[in-house]
Amino acid sequence: MTASQEQQEGEAFTKVSILGQETIIVGMNMTNYLVNDVIATVPASSYIVVTDRNIARFHLNPLVETLNAALDAKHKGEGTRPRVLSYVMPPGESAKTREIKAQIEDWVLFNKCTRDSCFLALGGGVIGDLIGYVAATFMRGVPVIQIPTTLLAMVDSSIGGKTAVDTPHGKNLIGAFHQPKRIFIDLHYLTTLPKREFVNGLGEVIKTAAIWVEEDFDLLENYPEKILALSNGVAGDPNSEEVQLLKRVILGSARVKAHVVTEDEKEGGLRGLLNFGHSIGHAIEAILSPEMLHGECVSIGMVREAEIARHLGYLNEVAVGRLTRCLQSYGLPVSLDDRIVLQRAPHKHCPVDQLLDIMRVDKKNQGDKKRIVMLAGIGRTYEPRASVVPDDVIRKILSPAVQIAPPTSPTTVNLKVPGSKSISNRALILAALGEGTCRIHGLLHSDDVQVMLDALQKLVGITFSWENNGETLVINGGGGRLKVPSKEIYLGNAGTASRFLTTVCALIPKPGAERKGAILTGNPRMKQRPIKPLVDALRENGVDVKYLENTGSLPLEITPKGTGLPGGTIKLSASISSQYVSSILISAPYAAQPVTLDLSGDHVISQPYIDMTIAMMASFGIKVTRIPGTNTYQIPQGVYRNPQNYNVEADASSATYPLAFAAITGSTVTVTNIGSDSLQGDAHFAVKVIEAMGGTVKQTETTTTVQGPAQLRPIPQIDMESMTDAFLTASVLAAVAVDKNGSGTTQITGIANQRVKECNRIAVMVEQLAKFGVSASELPDGIEIRGVDRCQLHAPEGGVKCYDDHRVAMSFSILACAMPAEQCAIIKEKKCVEKTWPGWWDTLQNSLQVNIIGVDLEDKVEEKGHETPVPDAGAHVSSHGAQTSCDDATIVLIGMRGAGKTHAGKAAAKAFGRRFIDMDTYLEESLQTTIPKFIAEKGWEEFRRQETLYLDEALTKVPRGAVIACGGGIVETEAARATLRKWSGADGSTRKGYVVHIKRDISEVSAYLDQDKTRPMYGEDMLKVWNRRKDWYKECSAHEFTIVHPSPDPNWSDVEGDLVRFLTFITTVNGPHNSRLPGAVPPPHTSSFFLSLTYPDVSEALPVLDRISEGADALELRVDLLASQDEEYVGKQVSLLRRHSELPIVFTVRTAGQAGKFPDDDHDRRLCLLEAGVRWGCEYVDLEVDGPLERVERLVQNKGNSWIVASYHDTTGTGLWEEEGHGSSLLGNQKGQQAVAVRFRDQYAKLHPYADVIKLIGRANRLEDNFALYKFVNSVVPSLGLSPKPLIAMNMGGIGQVSRALNTFLTPVTHPLLPNAAAPGQLSISQIYQLRSLLGLVPAKKFYLFGAPISQSVSPALHNAGFNALGLPYVYELSESPDWQHVRDVVKQGVANGSFGGASVTIPLKEDVITHGIVEEMTDGAKAIGAVNTLWVGANKKIIGDNTDWLGIKASIRKRLALVNAASATRTIGVVIGAGGTARAAIYALKSLNVDEVRVWNRTTAKAAALVEEFGGAVVTSLNQLFTVADASTLFIIVGTVPSSAQSEMDLSAALASSPKGILVEMAYRPRRTPLIQNVEKLGWPVVEGVEILREQGYEQFIRWTGRRAPWRVMEEAVEKAYV
Repeated sequence: MTASQEQQEGEAFTKVSILGQETIIVGMNMTNYLVNDVIATVPASSYIVVTDRNIARFHLNPLVETLNAALDAKHKGEGTRPRVLSYVMPPGESAKTREIKAQIEDWVLFNKCTRDSCFLALGGGVIGDLIGYVAATFMRGVPVIQIPTTLLAMVDSSIGGKTAVDTPHGKNLIGAFHQPKRIFIDLHYLTTLPKREFVNGLGEVIKTAAIWVEEDFDLLENYPEKILALSNGVAGDPNSEEVQLLKRVILGSARVKAHVVTEDEKEGGLRGLLNFGHSIGHAIEAILSPEMLHGECVSIGMVREAEIARHLGYLNEVAVGRLTRCLQSYGLPVSLDDRIVLQRAPHKHCPVDQLLDIMRVDKKNQGDKKRIVMLAGIGRTYEPRASVVPDDVIRKILSPAVQIAPPTSPTTVNLKVPGSKSISNRALILAALGEGTCRIHGLLHSDDVQVMLDALQKLVGITFSWENNGETLVINGGGGRLKVPSKEIYLGNAGTASRFLTTVCALIPKPGAERKGAILTGNPRMKQRPIKPLVDALRENGVDVKYLENTGSLPLEITPKGTGLPGGTIKLSASISSQYVSSILISAPYAAQPVTLDLSGDHVISQPYIDMTIAMMASFGIKVTRIPGTNTYQIPQGVYRNPQNYNVEADASSATYPLAFAAITGSTVTVTNIGSDSLQGDAHFAVKVIEAMGGTVKQTETTTTVQGPAQLRPIPQIDMESMTDAFLTASVLAAVAVDKNGSGTTQITGIANQRVKECNRIAVMVEQLAKFGVSASELPDGIEIRGVDRCQLHAPEGGVKCYDDHRVAMSFSILACAMPAEQCAIIKEKKCVEKTWPGWWDTLQNSLQVNIIGVDLEDKVEEKGHETPVPDAGAHVSSHGAQTSCDDATIVLIGMRGAGKTHAGKAAAKAFGRRFIDMDTYLEESLQTTIPKFIAEKGWEEFRRQETLYLDEALTKVPRGAVIACGGGIVETEAARATLRKWSGADGSTRKGYVVHIKRDISEVSAYLDQDKTRPMYGEDMLKVWNRRKDWYKECSAHEFTIVHPSPDPNWSDVEGDLVRFLTFITTVNGPHNSRLPGAVPPPHTSSFFLSLTYPDVSEALPVLDRISEGADALELRVDLLASQDEEYVGKQVSLLRRHSELPIVFTVRTAGQAGKFPDDDHDRRLCLLEAGVRWGCEYVDLEVDGPLERVERLVQNKGNSWIVASYHDTTGTGLWEEEGHGSSLLGNQKGQQAVAVRFRDQYAKLHPYADVIKLIGRANRLEDNFALYKFVNSVVPSLGLSPKPLIAMNMGGIGQVSRALNTFLTPVTHPLLPNAAAPGQLSISQIYQLRSLLGLVPAKKFYLFGAPISQSVSPALHNAGFNALGLPYVYELSESPDWQHVRDVVKQGVANGSFGGASVTIPLKEDVITHGIVEEMTDGAKAIGAVNTLWVGANKKIIGDNTDWLGIKASIRKRLALVNAASATRTIGVVIGAGGTARAAIYALKSLNVDEVRVWNRTTAKAAALVEEFGGAVVTSLNQLFTVADASTLFIIVGTVPSSAQSEMDLSAALASSPKGILVEMAYRPRRTPLIQNVEKLGWPVVEGVEILREQGYEQFIRWTGRRAPWRVMEEAVEKAYV
């Protein structure tokens, strides 16, 4: 390149000065200029280019080649020239460590680089930070050139000289200030940047503009599509408008950063302003990383910090709204509830306490005072530094809920309310469609209005700006020139926008270039709200409108036909919503022909809003004529002429809240910007409602004042049809409106349309008022509230659920102000008020003087439904203290008729305590005819239509607490399928409940259906019917349950047990702090194993399944090793496993490339199988993160309660646990082994975002590979800075067996009885424990039985068999003595030398070990029973005492409940015979089973009475009274605790003459058949022998001593052999 060329090229670039030097250079395609500039200004002997593997693929070679060429040209003819070296490091934040820094430094030294070297950092923030730090310390400092390749690095990390590495204690904690010699910001690098990373960097650009340069912020607001163009694949012409716009906003950010660094290089104060959004954003990032990126978290932080500034009075709502809308327009999240966050980090929660704790270590803080940058307006801050903000303010803003305390005294307040949402939305559309410039004053700044403004920008291409500190919006109208947007328009839950914009989209004349039609979509609730009458009217007028999901709701696609809206006569039903009418009115002037709008029906809803629309159209130059005496309107053609100024009056609906506050608290409130001149019907609320209730109202043309009365009085009946939105406010006033007698009823009518708003508002008001103690009921078109004295109000348990409805939240915040002084109410979902009044909570506290605190409720299960206890096998006989709960959202069962839906549904309903609905019966009762008769008369089509309608009705009436079994053909129509998809969430929306496909072998179904004549058939083969429907069943359901019968005779009791277990798993609610793993697998810090089954058919394993799974915590189903991978075959295999084992299932489809058998390239079928594994309720699903990532992400997103085991298996043996050697495999600078090496560090980071558990498997070539793995697990992984997750890490092969002993969590194991091991080197559990013992990881332990006499005890046989089965180096032996001092000495000595593992304790020492202090801590059971039979060593070597007798009793009873059909019993009575120590354990066990009554008999009545006095129950003085009941369906559970020798005196024959139903538990076990057993066996009772109790309590002891499941089969056999 010639000198003149260099000069011309350099002039095309822009230089920015920092610290007195023009260091920053911005442009596009700068490589040649960059190289020549560096060589000229930074002479060096070695130029060292460092990048990462991702960047190297695109940009390393061009830079290195250009650098070499330039050096060759400059030093041509010279003997030597400077070297160009390149180093490629691993990508990602996990590589920004001291270890990687040291490797780079060692490599540089190895290459003999000296102090005159120069580093070129080519990459994003990680490269810049790390290499800047290397340059700062190498040879005590050498030059560094920053070449940022990400937008975030260009505008942030590359500028300022801050360099650092991360440590396990936090990010950027070790580093230095080291200014680069040059910073080259080349926009060309952005063409290869993934869009998400591009947007991530734009967050920083928006931040800088927000705090410093309003002009740049204006550009960012107005031109999001053009600024994003480069990331959307638009060619990067340096002179294009898109590139120049992007360059300008990047330059703006760079200049601000350069100015701040120049003024405050070392962060003395001013530089802290650049941390706007970071104080809260960093705290969020610490929790949500790596799923959420830095810029995404800072985006949320900016909005939250702006809200803090608004709350403190520094910032107005306009600025908060502008900032929020701008961030959203670039696809950045603005809250933790944003759908972007929910999609990318669906299972993470950011507790407020945790966020505040993280914020404590912010470098900006002053001691314990948190400092946050406060905005004062767009482009300026409140102070030239971060400001101190109290914790309670931060908590209030961050919390998802608020707690409201009633005010202590009345107040007098004047205030303004926000602009009208209705008028704001109409004004925006009119101005956007109009010609000319319009200044809109008083606009509402809320979610809905932001949605409308964003949509109009995409549709009309308007430009806008702000004046008067954001109080005035200046819109340059588009004159009706519309276009199809390049992407869908997301409207959230903005109903007004959805209806108005539907007709606006109909005006678009031509299809778009990227997509033919405009798509309007919204959130799940928006997809339920009706729009069909409007769509029907537009379709009849010739508009092409298509429903993309559910008929009658968004999303819609409106495709232009070349003419826009045809016009002419349009007929519309206006009895549901006036917004349909306004939608057509507003767009009608732009139709191809003048429009005559004919409103059908006698009654038009909300006429004032129609009148408002017509009046506003007149203000914009279009006059609508209504034909007198009709509901027909004539709209002329024309173009709106924008008035220079348009004033938006205050929102009358919003004004009702402060006015209602005055009425309910006795205060005086004046709303200064709404009065009698208002266009809005709700402006009459004060006069028509509050005054009628006894309040004093004064109203001028522009103001309204209310003074509250001492007592509100009820209104017998009020029609609120003209102000429907205000009925919620009226309802909370009516809640405390009573007459002189303390009672009173208020009826509100004319509000039927409120059922189709943000929620069914009438139903919600009834539901939530009840939480306050107020009774209400629905009317056909309204609500009836029965008011109470305010002293009877009470705090709503669990808080007020707002259903994301702003008016629900604000209304109940008013009712909270009326509660008694000692009560407080929690309002959940507080952010929903942002729809119309974002600053409502600020107003309530700062203006109305109500005390509000932020609340972060840990319990978030209301989003999924209410909780119900997990069902037990005995229905109402269930265990205390269940740690999990089930979502009670209604379960819908679908599947072929004859599959077993009705039977399964009834069983599920009984087990879960739910209502059962058979839809066939429901339909027949509703239609008052039989199904065959209806079909004969009306036909199949009408039957299917009615079937769908009544399913919708049933789900509406019983959304919770029911099980619904549908007819087999419910999936035959799209409408019904849409209902089912919506209910299950299979349509991508938030699920409402559960849809389960009940599946059974089709040959069994066909045989049944051929005999069933209760319903007419299609006249076609059932196999054809199945083949047609099976994909529909899958499409509509999120879960599938396969019924398997091992014999022709169905064993429905087994099926019921399988189903209850399956439904319990899929419906279990896992709170954010629940540490329980699926299937009760032990936590990661303890040992756990899964058995890898290698049978081609699971049925082959069934005879030995109990034996081979002894000690295992889960079973791995290797699908790739099965005889068939057909989905139906695999589904039966899962069901067989669930039938024959209670262990959780690890569902694995291992590919050939990762040591399995499944084809590597068949991604679709593999992912289909994995999705099926989730549908079948497998507790763990092994996922190789390969194939289409979008499909992988969808699998993870839809996994429900299943845990994803993200796995990688290195079968080549080249994987590296440690970062050995130097340089890059991409450049071939490494040894041969490393040239193809896979680094497990990289694989860990790759798998982490998808994983609940990470599984990394290598291959050991030498013993050292196992030590490297151990170091990786214990040192490398903690240093990565990623959230901790359970890890399975092992090496395959014989040498790798050591690593299997080192791995603790879910180690894969084999068993000698299996046909073969699943992987080379796989060991059995016994072999692993033996190896751990040899390695010293499991020390030898001794266990004892203390007591006397004990020589005949079978306990040694029991426990030693279990120890030997698992390979544990433990021995159990007798230690006979009646002396407690003997126990003390053995225990003390064993604890001291580490040999004591635990002990059993029997008579006479069970109480002595307590009274003499041998036991240092006791379980609750042992305390209650007052005796200890089990000792073990706990934390700090303390001896813990437990009593497992009661657990053995309980376990034995539960196994037999199904045998006596316990669920059908009306009462359950526990009977204890005897009153000694064992009787105490018996009563405790019965109480834990929730029996209805306990009866105690003992020969000595006084002892029985003493027991009853302590535990409760009744003393029975005569054996004949034991089974006295009033109900024959009572179930008795007898526990006999007296020795066999004493039973001869007990005559039970008379007592048993009534043949009661029951279970006997006999605690005595010698002889085996005691007299008590012989007595009850005659009645056919299930009997629990004493030896079984001994085994069961022994299994519990084994668990406490070893932390392992007891290998019960081998232990049982040992006891049987030892029993004499």
